[in-house]
Amino acid sequence: MAVLSVQSRVVAGYAGNSAAVFCLQRAGIDCWGLDTLQFSNHTGYEGFSGRVFSQDQLQTVYDGVKKYIGLKKCQAVLSGYLGTKETGELVVRIAKDVRSQNPSAVYCCDPVLGDDEGIYVAPDIPAFMREKVLPAADIIIPNRFELSVLSGCPADNEDEIVTAARSLLKKGRTSVCVVTGIGIKQGIGAVAVSDSSAYCVETPFIENLDDIGGAGDMTTALFLAEFLKTHDVSAALSKAVSSSFGILRETALRGSSELCLTEAQQEIQQPSQLFKVRKI
Repeated sequence: MAVLSVQSRVVAGYAGNSAAVFCLQRAGIDCWGLDTLQFSNHTGYEGFSGRVFSQDQLQTVYDGVKKYIGLKKCQAVLSGYLGTKETGELVVRIAKDVRSQNPSAVYCCDPVLGDDEGIYVAPDIPAFMREKVLPAADIIIPNRFELSVLSGCPADNEDEIVTAARSLLKKGRTSVCVVTGIGIKQGIGAVAVSDSSAYCVETPFIENLDDIGGAGDMTTALFLAEFLKTHDVSAALSKAVSSSFGILRETALRGSSELCLTEAQQEIQQPSQLFKVRKI
């Protein structure tokens, strides 16, 4: 079993494929990282250097994987920050191509648009995401802000989140919508919604935790890893959130500005604290 992850790459630290590939491999799933760019570090620092790869280069690398490795082993395509509409078009083509070789393969999309401070992607990305990417995805994992932007619905409480998520399930192939970054009184929540069920997992606040780059990439990869192994939405939500919590807690304890994935990698296979799901 393998996942083809089409994302950015940083040399130092963990974001995009630097986080996703590690998490998937540590969870026991082979991951092929197709890097859309390579930067020295994630963009949350004062500066960074590197380059964005051309679509021709990405296509050439993908064609090589298809020709020399083959796609039969590929059970999923994963995408995160797109950067440009052209990259998104390539990801959609790749997902379709992978399914033609392996009809059971799924496309998992983290529709990165922004957060409560606003949209931080190119102006044409939100509409492209709604019209082209989401209809092609089987699993989508937005944060609460992105859910509201994509659905055009309010997402300020649990009922609204479930309603908004279900509206996205009607727009194409999508069968599962996982919403992260939901503020609750006691901490942070995540909700997983399908046509027939909805589940919530809540974790307490982690003290002294800064805004950590790559946390969303990590959680998305961990959910996909568990879902591919179990095909159980509630189990995947519980395991992914619990593993993410353990890694973020270790990150805060060490006072690190980067995810402590290496130091807390045992949390990926066996979370030290397993948070139970609540059926909504």
